[in-house]
Amino acid sequence: MDASSPTKGSRKKGRGKDYGQRYELATALYDGPRTAEQLSEHLRGYLKLIGLFAVYARMQSTQPREHLLEVIHAALHEMIEEGWVIRDGDQYLLTEKGREEAEKPLSEFRRTRALLARVAMPSTVSKVSLMVHLFLAAIKLPIGWISGSVGLINDGVDTLLDAFSSMLVFAGIKYQMERLANVVLVLLMLGTGSYALFEAGRRFFVPVQLEADWVAYVAILVSAIFCGLLWAYQRLIGLESGNMALITQSIDSRNHVVVAASVTVGLIAAAFQMPLLDTIVGAFVAALILKSAVEIGFELVRNWNEETFDLSSYKVGLLERYKTFRQDQFCEWILFSVYQGHVRTRDELERSAFDSLNFEANRTLQELGLSERTNLEALAARAIDMVFSRGWIEGDEGIRLTEAGFEHLSTAMRGMWLRPYSPSPEKMRADTAHFLGRVAHAGRGPQRRFRRGQSNSEKDPRLTDED
Repeated sequence: MDASSPTKGSRKKGRGKDYGQRYELATALYDGPRTAEQLSEHLRGYLKLIGLFAVYARMQSTQPREHLLEVIHAALHEMIEEGWVIRDGDQYLLTEKGREEAEKPLSEFRRTRALLARVAMPSTVSKVSLMVHLFLAAIKLPIGWISGSVGLINDGVDTLLDAFSSMLVFAGIKYQMERLANVVLVLLMLGTGSYALFEAGRRFFVPVQLEADWVAYVAILVSAIFCGLLWAYQRLIGLESGNMALITQSIDSRNHVVVAASVTVGLIAAAFQMPLLDTIVGAFVAALILKSAVEIGFELVRNWNEETFDLSSYKVGLLERYKTFRQDQFCEWILFSVYQGHVRTRDELERSAFDSLNFEANRTLQELGLSERTNLEALAARAIDMVFSRGWIEGDEGIRLTEAGFEHLSTAMRGMWLRPYSPSPEKMRADTAHFLGRVAHAGRGPQRRFRRGQSNSEKDPRLTDED
């Protein structure tokens, strides 16, 4: 088939590039020939990258592995027909045409890596923050004055000052004066909070009739969405770079999300002719801003003489839960490896654990810059310590699962695959292989019932482990 001819299901010209399964196999062959089994391991390796170590271990069972190999062989057959790949015994290698095709997604990955590097720069975060704050202030202030909402006006003024603070953060990063920029940010937060508290108090003695319409509600919704995204962006890059000024800005962005909800309450109160409630909301906004400013101020004073700030209290909860999940998954992978007899000593276990986290041979991840940023070595060390300290594995020269380790592994496998509990290691081995085989075929899912009294002579020979 001519490479220029449209393939089955091809897109219309200019609609976009399709870098799918064949291109992934081509990039895997870019650095040299590989066997189909090595390509299968390459694809399964992405499960480890995202932390699904237990799923990766189960994918090594006979029938799921064979199913994946069937898919790979079918794709390789198409690639051979199109002149991308030639076969040399058990190995497959790219032709010149195949290397040209593989270079297409790789060049896109290089550009993506450069873009991600720019996005992750603290200076870029400050620029994005400036544009977002100016945009939100241009929405909030006019609508706040028209509706008369003190909460929306206070939030708009605070957003305008946030734009100024973003310029300060950018200047601080550029001239290496982050601490000074952070001090100014805290002072601005204190000033904004004090003004908001004064305005709320004035409205308490001089009530103003509020007018709210759907435009005000839309402004609040837009503000909440943008500030929520900005909070995540500032917090993640702030933690990654250790920049306290970005952490301070992320706290202010989080406050805006809470403020958006509070202002909404005030606008609803306006619809029911309850201006006092809007005044209370304005006071709440002021208290929230002042509280954040005082907390950050104490943090600055406490760490003023330190080279770096302790940012452990500002970690993102969802991200920490993901790290815990990934840690648990790796522990289950260790238990499964010991259970299957893949490692027999602690030294073998450590080598196997660290080797499993080596993605330097993955050309796609190399070009994206992810093979160097995985930083999972510490995860492996913690997981190995955990399985021994929790009593799941015992021994040194001859390691083995304890009863507690087997119980945990069996429970984990039942939870992941919704399979019944196996009362013994032998039964779990047979049931796991049988179950995974059914999952791999047309997505039929778990069996509704297992024959618990099945003898070894009655078992299908295809269900025996070949690992």
